[in-house]
Amino acid sequence: MKTIKNMMLLIVAAVSCSTSFAQARLATAEYQKTNQPAVAADIPFTEKTVNKAIEDQLQKLGYRGKDTKGYVTYKGVHLPALGPDSYDLYFKTDRKSKKEKDATTVTLMISNGYEKFIGDTTNSQVITNAKNYLDSLTAKVAAYDLEQQIADQDGLAKKSSKKLAGIIDDGQSLQKKKAKLENEISNNLKDQESQKIAADKEQQILQTLMGKRKQ
Repeated sequence: MKTIKNMMLLIVAAVSCSTSFAQARLATAEYQKTNQPAVAADIPFTEKTVNKAIEDQLQKLGYRGKDTKGYVTYKGVHLPALGPDSYDLYFKTDRKSKKEKDATTVTLMISNGYEKFIGDTTNSQVITNAKNYLDSLTAKVAAYDLEQQIADQDGLAKKSSKKLAGIIDDGQSLQKKKAKLENEISNNLKDQESQKIAADKEQQILQTLMGKRKQ
């Protein structure tokens, strides 16, 4: 329950943080040495995290991306958030600036197929939906990032617990060795005492015998 609460707080914080970033906007993207219509948005996470979050979201919907001329493309995607049809999605991510390593600019081009890219003048509704979709990515990336942190921490916690169990086992083994050693020491002391008595007795017999020597 606490984990879910923390997740919601992080997502809310990420969404609040995103308000300091400009909303998704119309953009122009270079593709095959030509300028194509696109939409872009700034996401307050590292490029690696953003890429993984987008990939994770679309893979869960059954789509796999492919590197195509500097873009990660997903073919024939049916995403209601964009519109009723299926589209080819072209994603590109770049670090927002040299100073902002934890912020990423996501550029998205949408095609009806055969690299015929949709612009605001050809289908304004799809472009509006695309901007809304990019605006919603911040919360999705935040949720993904938190799940990764939870998974990583779960691994560390299990590793630490396993190490603790090993140390406890070692401790129990050492306690057994200690008990065995203490028992061996106790038996050794008894053996020393018994052997001392035997040695003294033999020494006395020796002295007696030596005393019988003729002068």
